[in-house]
Amino acid sequence: MSNEELVNVLVPRRHLSQVYGFIAQLETAGVDRAAATGASDAEPSAPEVGPGTGNGLNLDEWTPSRLRKMVDQSPPAMSDILEALADRPGEWLSMEELATAIKNKPNADWNTVAGTLGAFGRRVKNRYGIESWPFENRYDYEIGGRVCRMNDDVARLIKQFLADRSH
Repeated sequence: MSNEELVNVLVPRRHLSQVYGFIAQLETAGVDRAAATGASDAEPSAPEVGPGTGNGLNLDEWTPSRLRKMVDQSPPAMSDILEALADRPGEWLSMEELATAIKNKPNADWNTVAGTLGAFGRRVKNRYGIESWPFENRYDYEIGGRVCRMNDDVARLIKQFLADRSH
């Protein structure tokens, strides 16, 4: 990308991590579309699915060993989010519900969760080389925000790996 394509935009500091995450999604969508169409200079657009869903929940990519590695390499805030999802498998949890699960940040809010999930998404893509997350993530129009849920099988493994890590 040349400097001619870049512009300066003032963003409130509290929204910076979300803006970075959104830009990464746009870039990824443009790269994915370019690869699919054979285009070399595709104009990026907003993804049709939420961040972290990649091509949808792909449990073939999330083997038990990869889940263990993810748990072992998760910082405390992400571990708390994983634990909250694993404690309530099959339930859609809002960003606010996930924020209350972050133990070392009593004032955490949806923005804290968004930043944590943004960093998680980059780690999943860059370190593990996959697009999907081990849980679903979508926008809920009724509550006007993102929600996440983990299935029973993944939740069982996450709880086991979190327990192993604490011993």
